[in-house]
Amino acid sequence: MTSDAEYNERWHKIWSDGLPAGQCFDASRSAPSLVNLLTSGQLDVRGKRALVPGCGRGYDVLLLAQHGADPAIGLEISGDAVKAAMDYKSQSGAPEELASRALCKEGDFFKYEDGLFDIGYDYTFLCAMRPDMRGRWAEAWGRQIKPGGELVTLMFPVDASMPRDQGPPFPLTPELYSELLSPHGFTRTFFEAVPKERSHEGRQGREFIACWTKA
Repeated sequence: MTSDAEYNERWHKIWSDGLPAGQCFDASRSAPSLVNLLTSGQLDVRGKRALVPGCGRGYDVLLLAQHGADPAIGLEISGDAVKAAMDYKSQSGAPEELASRALCKEGDFFKYEDGLFDIGYDYTFLCAMRPDMRGRWAEAWGRQIKPGGELVTLMFPVDASMPRDQGPPFPLTPELYSELLSPHGFTRTFFEAVPKERSHEGRQGREFIACWTKA
């Protein structure tokens, strides 16, 4: 079993080596299933504080800000990842008012303190963690989301053919999310298998999306 320091170093190295857009876990854009939640009005983030841990280049941070989040904050353990996110935002041509609401910060999700959030978004984050870290993941979300707030979990990879103890990405199940989040006051209010047209290439048929409300 690797230590937390060794775990963090893995991500530092990936980003310091210069992860190209569209390679490895970087999909070059936000997940269409998240876009659908926002454009359909099912997820309303206007004027709300949103948190995206493991935000990578910040595609989702900028998307949430575009839909009115104020602010949308992305967290990354690697300073090089934060720089990549800042570069993406700069190159996106986002106007200053929008860019000022889309923030990426270097920080540890398990220790991060910046008040409570109305919205959380978790995608390719839980699956990147060793199984022994999952309890802390759920506990941290319980601390970060305010009562009445929402957590959106885009579950990937949900694939029974994958070895459970090999990753990342480590395979997940919808039942696992419930087991982890329910003790921390989260109730699932929406759940569906992601249609193939709303998944990134190569992830079709292995994604579920859920919304949870914090008591």
